[in-house]
Amino acid sequence: VCAARALKSVGAELRIVEPSGHLLARWLQRAGEVDMAWMRSPVTHHLDHHPSDLHHFLHDDANADLAQLAGKFSRPKHEAFVRHSRQLIARDGLQALVVEDRVESLERAGDHLHVIGRCTQLRARRVLVATGSNRPRLPPWAETLRKEGAAVEHVFEGSAALHSDIVGGGISAVQRCLKVRRTTRTPVRLWTRRPVELAEFDYDRALTRGRFLGRWSQKDDAERASFLQRELGGGSVPPALWANFSRAVRRGQVQVFTGPLSVERSGSGDALVITGPEGRAESTGVTLATGLARERLGGWLGRCAINLGLPTHAELPCLGEDMHWGHGVHVSGPLARLRLGPMAANLIGARWASSLLPGVSMMPY
Repeated sequence: VCAARALKSVGAELRIVEPSGHLLARWLQRAGEVDMAWMRSPVTHHLDHHPSDLHHFLHDDANADLAQLAGKFSRPKHEAFVRHSRQLIARDGLQALVVEDRVESLERAGDHLHVIGRCTQLRARRVLVATGSNRPRLPPWAETLRKEGAAVEHVFEGSAALHSDIVGGGISAVQRCLKVRRTTRTPVRLWTRRPVELAEFDYDRALTRGRFLGRWSQKDDAERASFLQRELGGGSVPPALWANFSRAVRRGQVQVFTGPLSVERSGSGDALVITGPEGRAESTGVTLATGLARERLGGWLGRCAINLGLPTHAELPCLGEDMHWGHGVHVSGPLARLRLGPMAANLIGARWASSLLPGVSMMPY
């Protein structure tokens, strides 16, 4: 959405291929699965070109009900971010540009590209691959149990049951615990491999500043890949959310079990048995809140990289200064990590990528 708005502002003719047919659909679904109440990012991080736009939006009388900002970093309510985003999408008429389809191939035809979907074929001078993080991270034991038909679901797969046993150690796991408790009024157990890490953000703030990109551009692809491997770690929880969660723990509404765990089917096969250093419990089902797998080239895009001879390193695209991969193909989102660093997958990275696209002139964060 950020890239589409930037390109539309310079007169580009656009079509947006989106499997659900609705912009932001997957993000909204995931936010709903954990009952996200507040954004983790500050009020300056959103989908408009001007950092202060969401702040001005909240000062409008029509949005007075959402004007509250939280903490020293001025985090907006989730609903404020959503309402602002929808207003921007409507203002630019982006929803009318959506083609509901799933891309399966990208082929070169003279000076154009053919975008081949399941139901449609589009012809374009340039293509921007702006896919997000789409693959839930599943521990090996979970994959095994799922193949056996056990009730093991990932929170981001959509419509997961409200199981009282939740595995994970980041913000989504804590939010999901609180949602299940509020909804079912039954005790909840959180199983986490390591003590929960408290942090305002899930990244080092030094990585968000523009001068980081200058230093990053001086590294070669091997150095960048090595840095990404070290930097992209596990999840964390903001202190304010952890305070709410801790109250639920003190009241006996939530139990936390820390350490390596094993999950197996019971002797009868009708239940699951969860065992960790601090306890053992039977469960009717487990919800994984273990985040999303790190995106790598694969599937149709991996095949296109080979067929079109597009450069890669460590299963990621090697991109030029204007996010160009080659043959008219540009990339933003998590697959642009070699070009933008660890911030590629979030709002900051979306803005950076948009500001670098051909013909675009906008102020990055």
